[in-house]
Amino acid sequence: MVLKAVLRSLFVFAVIFIGGLSTSPATSAQDDPNAQYILIQSGELSSGTREIEVPVEVGVLRLQFNLQFSGDLHWTIITPSDRPLPAGQPNIAITDAKDRRSILMWDPRPGKWKIRLSGSGRFTASVAAQGELYVCCIQFFGRNGVYSLDKFQPLRGTRQQAQTYASGYNIDVIEFKLINEQGNVIAPLKFRQSDYSNPYNFTLLIDTPDQPFRVRARGRDFNGKDFQRVIGWLVKPQVADSPSAQTEAGGQQPAQQWAMPQEWNKNVVEGEYKIVRAQIVRWKDEMLLSEKGNPVGVRLKYSIRFPVEGSYSPFPSVYPERVGYGFTGALGMRVHKGSVEPLPDGLPQSNQWLFGGRGIFKGGVVYNFTVDLIPNYAVFNEQQKTFCLQTKSYNQPGIRERFEREVMSEAKIRYRFSVSGTDLDGRQPSLTESAYVPLVWYQGYVKEGAGECQ
Repeated sequence: MVLKAVLRSLFVFAVIFIGGLSTSPATSAQDDPNAQYILIQSGELSSGTREIEVPVEVGVLRLQFNLQFSGDLHWTIITPSDRPLPAGQPNIAITDAKDRRSILMWDPRPGKWKIRLSGSGRFTASVAAQGELYVCCIQFFGRNGVYSLDKFQPLRGTRQQAQTYASGYNIDVIEFKLINEQGNVIAPLKFRQSDYSNPYNFTLLIDTPDQPFRVRARGRDFNGKDFQRVIGWLVKPQVADSPSAQTEAGGQQPAQQWAMPQEWNKNVVEGEYKIVRAQIVRWKDEMLLSEKGNPVGVRLKYSIRFPVEGSYSPFPSVYPERVGYGFTGALGMRVHKGSVEPLPDGLPQSNQWLFGGRGIFKGGVVYNFTVDLIPNYAVFNEQQKTFCLQTKSYNQPGIRERFEREVMSEAKIRYRFSVSGTDLDGRQPSLTESAYVPLVWYQGYVKEGAGECQ
């Protein structure tokens, strides 16, 4: 649940970052190393012409082309229909200064755009995107901690470990490469999906080159459209005797002795990688009854087919379809107990599956899960085998009334549910077939004799 909250906050961050974006590509790229750039590229023209491709995927809300230059340079933005962008369109804003230009547009057409440069002079071109797809928040790790990207200056020839996040719910295929300031490929990166239950997180292995570099991600989204993201910060590797070379505590150089863990050998990839997601092949929901026959929650049944053998933690998240203003969270659902058949490897022979735990699931096998969920305000005492109501946390002024209104509501509520690491994860939840009345649950707990939790 914490991870989901973090990822949602990352998505919000990715959406709003452009609001403060400078029209200077060189400056803005360094101000925010995790900004969502489709490209950042520097170069020089001498009475020639150059075209730079800009892949724009479905779901981009706003697109900004920036050019900073010296000399006699001209640019033309070419649309996916291979025509120059008309300057008079109502959804674009143009800024034109002596040494920099900017074109900002809303709701751009998906496809391959181009920047066409002509004339003579030096330039830095960048394109920033605001939308649902993101690759961001890269961190570099040494033996003694995490390094700030804006101060990260590794030694040439050392191996670094980095971690980055992506909007796994809308990315189908991804790859990572190192590029130089001119946008040319230095080398492909070896990487792995950090966790098969987490299609958002990737671990990168970087053999530090002897030149400045950026990290570029490319791939295809679920609509089959190409996407590209470039981490804005330019990393400048240092020589061993440089006074600015990054050091760890005790003066040791970072990650010089770092070696790839043995278990990575079969999982690390280089090149295009299809993100691993388990597939929910069927599901249904029904009222959960206690041993005394009282309605106390929701029983959710679903079957998962795992694409490759590996360690998974398929955790369900269940919450009301519509959340009104001042929602207390009392009607969100928590896992009471659950089971899975057949049992994954590495677990004791029991019919109980501990959600939040891990198991080794085999590829191609369908596993059948049964999950019993109860409202957040209810707690089950395992020793006494009784329910109690945790209502004291809702006693703050103004909250108590909303809490009582929610749990005693006679309105029918359907629930959205998702399961981590599956095709119904995160921003693509499913919806329960049945509707549930909160008052029925509350009355069920009263019949159970549930009192205030001590």
